[in-house]
Amino acid sequence: MFDKIKLRFLTEAGTLNTLGKIALVLLYFVIALIIVKIISFIIGRLAKKKYDKLRTIDAQRLKTVLSVLKSFATIIIMFTWFLSALRIFGVNTSAIITTAGIGGIAISFGAKSLVEDIISGIFLMLEDSFVLGDDITVAGKTGTVEKIGLRTTTIRDYTGELHVIPNGEIRVVTNRNKNVQRALITVPIAYDADAQMAIDILTKALKKVDEDHAVIEGVNVWGITDFNSNGIVISAAAKTIPGEQWRVERLMRQVALEELTRNNVRVLDKTIAINNK
Repeated sequence: MFDKIKLRFLTEAGTLNTLGKIALVLLYFVIALIIVKIISFIIGRLAKKKYDKLRTIDAQRLKTVLSVLKSFATIIIMFTWFLSALRIFGVNTSAIITTAGIGGIAISFGAKSLVEDIISGIFLMLEDSFVLGDDITVAGKTGTVEKIGLRTTTIRDYTGELHVIPNGEIRVVTNRNKNVQRALITVPIAYDADAQMAIDILTKALKKVDEDHAVIEGVNVWGITDFNSNGIVISAAAKTIPGEQWRVERLMRQVALEELTRNNVRVLDKTIAINNK
């Protein structure tokens, strides 16, 4: 039995014949597939425990990164199998590797920005710099994140324009949806207005805003924070959950203007005084 197998796969000199070489190549291929499966299984098991603890978007990002890692591992393993198969058939792989190296250097100059974009995209995902729906400023553009890809990030600004930014150009990220945010308003009043009365009115009136579900820490009226050529500036602030600070600011301004107007306190709009009398 063993002798028959030897005769089928080996030459008289004891080396592999064509059929034997094909069988060995197929064996290496099966081993390569098994290694790929094992790596995918290990990566999946390591990440599975984290999926439930992450938000949907974060879990999706993690899956994307893991998918890229699996692809890289598969390419490396299958390329190694390919070189091994060539060696089995007596092909000089050194020349191929040298040619690939020279070609790779030539390609790398042309694809430098592409590689940089992809690597930057992977790190953006791993570092959790921002997620879909966040309000951010990157590469001089401000807007809401609509898409995060390996090569580009897409944001839509407040005028509706869509900006596709290569990840390699993202150096600094300003994210207004991380942690606790602050809703801040400034209320300018005329110099001849009663500043203390205005502060008292705002302190009492803005307590209504504290009832808003997005307010974490109630409104604090700071008092007079600035003087300018037109009048006195009174500031007030509240801490809110991420993404709700602008809505809370609008609510604070509405309440402040209504109450000051009702109490005949002259509110300024830049150089224009709103006469409430």
